Amino acid sequence: MIYICNKNADDKGRHEVHVSSCTHRPLPENTLELGYFNSCHEAIKSLEESNKGKEFNFDGCFYRCKPCHHG
Repeated sequence: MIYICNKNADDKGRHEVHVSSCTHRPLPENTLELGYFNSCHEAIKSLEESNKGKEFNFDGCFYRCKPCHHG
């Protein structure tokens, strides 16, 4: 599945990860395409590794990445 990330953080400072077909995805200008992953866990792990040492936090979409959603 192809995953994307919102370039803008939410009110808790997290960048939300979505599947590309999610109806709650960010606007195109706020979207970072992550690529193909087998799960939201893999997509978030990739983001965390590529942003190591930076002040970024990630969360899964409530609707389509529920296993990675922490509220």
